[in-house]
Amino acid sequence: MRKLILAIVLVFSSMSLSAQSFKWGAKVNVGSPDVSLDDLKNLSEPGNSVDELLITDPKLNLQLGLFARIQLLGFYIQPEAMFSNSKSELTFEGVEGEVKLNKLDLPVMVGKRFLKIFRVNAGPVFSLKLSQDIKNLKGSSDEIIANYKNATVGLQYGIGLDISMITVDLRVEKGLQSISDELKIAGKSFSADQRLDQVMLAVGIKF
Repeated sequence: MRKLILAIVLVFSSMSLSAQSFKWGAKVNVGSPDVSLDDLKNLSEPGNSVDELLITDPKLNLQLGLFARIQLLGFYIQPEAMFSNSKSELTFEGVEGEVKLNKLDLPVMVGKRFLKIFRVNAGPVFSLKLSQDIKNLKGSSDEIIANYKNATVGLQYGIGLDISMITVDLRVEKGLQSISDELKIAGKSFSADQRLDQVMLAVGIKF
């Protein structure tokens, strides 16, 4: 993943030298995440029901970062580096835990402008886990363990609007990979396809 990101940076650096226009800026995203939990299996007791395992959707989260926009051959390419965090809660058999994830999201959007102010775009987003913090709630002594992946890939697509130096984007993000391999709660292990989808509204300023 790191080699891929380095290769992307080198490609965009070389492209910017021949680009028809180059702009950069800062932006803030407000996201409304939705965690889907599929293919859930109880590894400790195969065949037993795991309907009691609940996971709440993360609350509204913020993303802060930088972007560059390269105009080339009638299209634009917009790489971004966004710091993001999310928080969700797990509940199983009376055990409640809170999971916090800090990530670096690297979207690479390809888009087209219309009427000089409207945009449509889509592209992959590479997410790198920076840190995770898991703690029990309500004084429970049962340990909660979650093995979240260090890197995942998703897809973003949406529309945008440019007014002078202000840029606004509305995007949908779909998780293409599970963000975790295994959950362990109250001594029981679970295998789950846990994906993070979200709708994001971004406002930025470009120079």
